[in-house]
Amino acid sequence: MVGVEATGSYHRPLAYALHRAGFPVYVLQPLSVASYARSLLRRAKTDRADARLIARFLSERVHELPAYEPSPDSLTLLSVLVRLEAGLASDRVALLNRLHAWAYVLPSLSDLEGIPDRIQGIAREVRSRALEVVRSDPLLSGWFSALLSLPGVGEAIALRVLAYSGDMRRFSSARAYAAFTGLTPRLHQSGQSPERGRISRVGPPALRGAFYMAALSAYRFHPDRRAFVEALLARGKPKRLALVALANRLARAAWSVCVRAEVGGLDNLAG
Repeated sequence: MVGVEATGSYHRPLAYALHRAGFPVYVLQPLSVASYARSLLRRAKTDRADARLIARFLSERVHELPAYEPSPDSLTLLSVLVRLEAGLASDRVALLNRLHAWAYVLPSLSDLEGIPDRIQGIAREVRSRALEVVRSDPLLSGWFSALLSLPGVGEAIALRVLAYSGDMRRFSSARAYAAFTGLTPRLHQSGQSPERGRISRVGPPALRGAFYMAALSAYRFHPDRRAFVEALLARGKPKRLALVALANRLARAAWSVCVRAEVGGLDNLAG
């Protein structure tokens, strides 16, 4: 039995390899491990101490934790490609900023100005490869088409939702999926007065960002979604909160349309 703390890109290939080698693997939320460490009043923080902490946490909580199950290979490949494209876009912007900052001091750097365009070209190649993966897989193709039917969701957002959601079939309901995205509010209760706090933010930030961008687009270009936001504004809600509420709705709709697409695909195969 192996416990691996989620650490961005680094834990994924390790968890995948360990699972394929036959080990039961548990991917742990860093926030949960950090809260557990505070409960122990831990003073030392070293790699060795962290490893012991994770082992102790896993031994005490293993019965509450879901075992790691890798996504289908096509979905894993899509996830890597989408993350690679995002990394290239980030690197391009960082390079543009550095070149601009030094342009007036070191004019000789002007011969490097074509590099950001080449990075953008590589990013387009990666996007093209990701779309090939989607089109070649019946399940992903169905989910992708279903997501594109939602207001505010275009090609880039649909790819990001697929890449960061993983296998949609592992969620039991739209509510469970929305909770995974971190777009659901925390419930705080004191005495007889329950109050909803800020969203939990427990899921992938890139996934929340994708649904928030979809909500912005839907608010601008879809009258019914605009009406939903304006109704919340009329009740005194801040605009950002109203848009987050719309993003939550879109997340629930995303799960629902993907489930319906899968059922429809199975019915077609059976026919």
